[in-house]
Amino acid sequence: MHSRGSLAENPLRSLLESAQGERSTGTLTVRNGNGESTSLYFLFGHLFHAQGNGKSGDDAVVSALNWTKGDFEFDAKAKLPADETVKAGIPELVHAAEAAPKPAPAEPKTEPRPEKAEPRNERREHAEPERKVEAPQPRRGVKHRPSPKHGREPIPVPAGQILYDSLKTSFVDFPRLLTTLEREGYTGYVRLLTDDASGLILFREGSALECLYDGAAEPGSLFLGKQALQAFNDDVTAGHGVLDVVGLSPELIDGLYELTVSRPMYTELYAAWVDMKALLSFLSERKLSGSVLIRSGAGTGVIILAAGELAGAYTSESRDISDKPDRALALCDDPNAMIEVKSADATKHPPLQVDEIVGGQRGRPAAPSSFAPAPAADPAAATNPTVPVMPAMQPEPPTAQIPTTPFSNYGQPAGAAPVAPTQPPRSGGGPQLDWGGIVSELQAMAEDALGNRARKVKDILGAADPSLGGIEAAIDQIPSISLLFVDSSRLEQLAQEMRARLKSHL
Repeated sequence: MHSRGSLAENPLRSLLESAQGERSTGTLTVRNGNGESTSLYFLFGHLFHAQGNGKSGDDAVVSALNWTKGDFEFDAKAKLPADETVKAGIPELVHAAEAAPKPAPAEPKTEPRPEKAEPRNERREHAEPERKVEAPQPRRGVKHRPSPKHGREPIPVPAGQILYDSLKTSFVDFPRLLTTLEREGYTGYVRLLTDDASGLILFREGSALECLYDGAAEPGSLFLGKQALQAFNDDVTAGHGVLDVVGLSPELIDGLYELTVSRPMYTELYAAWVDMKALLSFLSERKLSGSVLIRSGAGTGVIILAAGELAGAYTSESRDISDKPDRALALCDDPNAMIEVKSADATKHPPLQVDEIVGGQRGRPAAPSSFAPAPAADPAAATNPTVPVMPAMQPEPPTAQIPTTPFSNYGQPAGAAPVAPTQPPRSGGGPQLDWGGIVSELQAMAEDALGNRARKVKDILGAADPSLGGIEAAIDQIPSISLLFVDSSRLEQLAQEMRARLKSHL
């Protein structure tokens, strides 16, 4: 998408379709040239929020689609708001704009205003509450950026290319985020900050190298690998804290990875008796790939080397990456500063198996994979990655089994479902069924399939008429819902499973 341009040359409809096709993330601001503007917010090409001119959501988008003059500007680095107001998809919004009557370009007369000063003041007094309502428009990100109580982070990380900053976890489908980062060959880190914990996932070319999680109050209790990813995923699923997604160079990610997993080459070196310049010169001659960590009372410094060359340096107090180690070396002015050198491990560590933790939450793509291995032993091994996820589904056997084994519904009631159940509701048998209980089961299915993205589906089911026709109509609406990070095919599958479940009650 172009960063800026004219609406006459690039209509808003084309910009929306372009943002969706390119899976753009950022803020699109459009102005009509008459002092009116609307801001539209995208995440992975999904238009989730719009606000401007006293309107928000679908109304704001439809209104802006009628602008034929003006300009636009797209900011890919803008912080995203926490609101989600746009309900319809882009095609529906475009259709609504085309069907809406075009507003008349009439402007209020300015002559009567100076004639009566008192009414003018009264209008201002009445207008102030509206201005107060519109005041929160510039809000971006979150009001409170958490900081762990213990004040630590797994390892100090540098500032880089900020893709998403302070993104509320309750707003994110974490498995879909990981899938997107994998497909786009992302290199960088995903950081989690909550009031009690902090976590970090390192990515290189779409592969999750390592996960670190620090959620305990005592120092030294840092988790790595699968255990860390499980705790990380639990916090995100529960809607705790915020996420940062920051892009870095492969050399810096390699250095951070080695800083995490490699054994120290030199450790517990006091700055009081180490010549740091001579040490760096020695490491350069040795063509070291690794890191130098400096801890002092003033902060932590990191120097990352790639084949003896400086890949970057930063400190916990100044996260900007520098091509000179001066700021990190300045921490050695403290004679009690501790220095540690780590070299890249010759043994290649396998990448983190993300599917073992979130595989069961990725829109259920894991089912077809069980058909891939031919030997009998392979299917049993293939089910192991989903074991950590399944216990969370056990407390509610009646509902938890419905989404995972939808074909079981067709086996037992197959003979009776097509004939007997379709007529009693129409002939007065409907009140014999517990429609409230059925709706609750369907809502549980939605929550199991969509997690924290199930609110819209549950609301539609809850508002349905307590009858066969009313619930069927509600289920029919599910595939057309626009949900952040959720494919329409996933919603269609959920709707089919709900229809099967509904038939089993008839």
